[in-house]
Amino acid sequence: MVTGASRGIGKAVAIKFAKKGYNVVISCVHRAEQLEQTRREIESFQAPCLAYLGDMGDLKSCETLFSQIRSRFGGVDVLVNNAGISSEVYFLDATEEMFDHMTAVDWKGVYFSSQIAAKRMIEREIRGVIINIASNQVDGCWPRATESESAG
Repeated sequence: MVTGASRGIGKAVAIKFAKKGYNVVISCVHRAEQLEQTRREIESFQAPCLAYLGDMGDLKSCETLFSQIRSRFGGVDVLVNNAGISSEVYFLDATEEMFDHMTAVDWKGVYFSSQIAAKRMIEREIRGVIINIASNQVDGCWPRATESESAG
C-alpha cells in the first residue's frame, strides 16, 4: 500500500512494487484522474491494483481503505506512508484550519495508518514493513508554512 501515489515519489514506488510482482494499493485524496492513470499503469505490469480516493487524515477513511484491502488482498505486507501536504502560505498568514488539516494528513494519517497496518500484520503473524516518507520539507519551510497538496 502506497499513500499519496497519484504522482511523484508515491507513484514511482507503487510502479516499482508492481514490477516486482506485488499486489498494489494506491491512494490519494484529490487527483482522481491521475490516480486512475497510475492504476492503469500498474496493471499494465500484470499487477492487481486497488485505487482508493480518500483522505488519509480522516480515520474513518483509513479504516475503510484497510477494510477494502482485507477484502481484496487479505491484508497489507508493506505500507508506504507517502501522503503529505505543504504550503505556499507565509507563516504569519497561516490559519488554525490550515494547521489542523496539515497535521491531520502529515501526522495523524501516518500514525493511524501505521497502527492499523501493524495490528493487521500482527493478526496475520507476518513480518511486514512500514516505511514513512517525509520529502516535502527537506529544505525547511520558513518563511512559509502549512497547506496545499504536495503528494498525490
